[in-house]
Amino acid sequence: MENSGMLVEQVVKREHNARYHINKVLIIFATIAIPASLVAIAFITKFPYLNVVAFFVLLFCIYGAWFFITSLEVDFEYAFLSSVFRIDKVIAKRRRRKMVKVDVKSIDDIFRYNDKDMARYRYKKVYNAGAKEFSEDNMVFVYREGEKGWIAIIFTPSDEFLAALKPYFNNELRKKLFLNKQL
Repeated sequence: MENSGMLVEQVVKREHNARYHINKVLIIFATIAIPASLVAIAFITKFPYLNVVAFFVLLFCIYGAWFFITSLEVDFEYAFLSSVFRIDKVIAKRRRRKMVKVDVKSIDDIFRYNDKDMARYRYKKVYNAGAKEFSEDNMVFVYREGEKGWIAIIFTPSDEFLAALKPYFNNELRKKLFLNKQL
């Protein structure tokens, strides 16, 4: 059954990794260290008005810390409409950026993420839009984009989302994935 004209969407939240926590700690450290150093300089130089400046710098740093920490929160929105698959990156629910848009009919391969299958192609570009960075829960779409070469899209679809894509896969992919139960 064709799903022509039917919009299917899924939002996936990127899980926090070590890099997220390190960045968060560094931002908090800078928020405390910058005004504290101004207070120390005011104490050493006996210039009391620097404490007032330090207070306003502290307020600015708190706002900056909030802005940068919330900017570390990333969601991916997958949308599928009439054989077109699109991924948008949503940063802190404030900004949206289009990552990739591809016709599902042009996909050459799809597999669960693993190093062996990823090594089969030489990629010009890899879009990582999965919930976890390098997890076997992720799926990978591979397609060729003109002279640019092979492009890979790493994402974490739900079963319903994959079912909506199924009618648009070419026959070889359908056999590989659904008859052989590789998904």
